[in-house]
Amino acid sequence: MQQQDELRALITALGATTLPSVPAVSDLGRALFVGSGDSLSACLLAEPLGHRAASAGDLAWTEHIPPCFDTVVGVSHSGRTRATVAAIETARKAGLRTVALTVNPDSMLSSVSDDVVLAPNITIEETIPSAGYVSLALSVLDMVDAHLTDGFIAVADCLSRLATAAESMLTAIPDRPPSGISALSLPDMRSAGDFWSLKLIEATGLSVRSVPLEESGHVDYFIGPQAHLTIHLVGQQGHARHTRLAQALQANGHAVVLIDVPNILPDVGARIRELSVAAYGAHVAHLLSSRWNLTPFRNGDVPMDAQHIQLPE
Repeated sequence: MQQQDELRALITALGATTLPSVPAVSDLGRALFVGSGDSLSACLLAEPLGHRAASAGDLAWTEHIPPCFDTVVGVSHSGRTRATVAAIETARKAGLRTVALTVNPDSMLSSVSDDVVLAPNITIEETIPSAGYVSLALSVLDMVDAHLTDGFIAVADCLSRLATAAESMLTAIPDRPPSGISALSLPDMRSAGDFWSLKLIEATGLSVRSVPLEESGHVDYFIGPQAHLTIHLVGQQGHARHTRLAQALQANGHAVVLIDVPNILPDVGARIRELSVAAYGAHVAHLLSSRWNLTPFRNGDVPMDAQHIQLPE
């Protein structure tokens, strides 16, 4: 199966990748990490460690920097994301230190930033990409002193374990595509929830949203009568609340899947656990596109040149 082959290739590639032994930058102070899409999902991992994450467009198109930050870190795999470059330029005008996190040292983002951190460039064939997210996410964590020297190897191991243990949790997914999907999380799985929503959209073309757990309890109960799939990304906290809400949503006609992460990865640190679950979401999204006979990127009808979000080469 193509999905399994791609997951094995990802695991192999991650296992052969390392972070620099010495961090490229130090003393960020209080940092604001900005990015778009997959990069924003990576930025979210900095929040539990005392920093903030925001959409690059919030800075770029308002030309406003929130107060009380020392550094703005622009995160973009290509270094060509228009909003992220504009956000860094806004930060420079405000007199803040700027850092680019990218795989491309010759990019516009690199050229407009005070400092550049190069993430490992993992080049493998992926239908629904996640390798770039893993590289950026581990680099974000490395920048904020999370001490993840063996992070790539740890994520590879977690993906292997998820692939073995989580498949049985996916049996509740219906054989026909729903009208929409909600990915529910608490803060310890928020980056994962955000990334799952992106990958599910890419793979299926369906309407998908990432929702804080309790907000789902206030709103999603009323979704219907159309078929709806709710995926709970259950982290270390709130297991009982996830379970109660899942029961209520099932009773109201939802298909519900609980990915019980602590049960699968009980001995893994919080940041690696969240990052690994996020990356696993790309694999699940690919599986669902096949199950539902939905070709990723809307049957290839969507222009993939990214001209609407990227600067020219």
